[in-house]
Amino acid sequence: MNIREKLEQLKQNPEDVYSHSQSEGRFSKNYTNPVEVKYIPTEDVFQLRVFDMEGGEQLDSKKFHSVDEVMDDLNFERNSG
Repeated sequence: MNIREKLEQLKQNPEDVYSHSQSEGRFSKNYTNPVEVKYIPTEDVFQLRVFDMEGGEQLDSKKFHSVDEVMDDLNFERNSG
């Protein structure tokens, strides 16, 4: 299952969270820190949260209305090698 499909699945399973770190074969050009994406059904939005690498403290939070917006913000590129 690719990242887009995983994000789309969050709508069917709002209790799930998509987590991403830079070591997973793709990296985000916009975030070097770990990110989590969760779907919030009451607001019909995807919430992206950015965390500190060491302490797990939340550094930033953004809301998006579609998977495309989340993917654009993450701006993934494949890791080489």
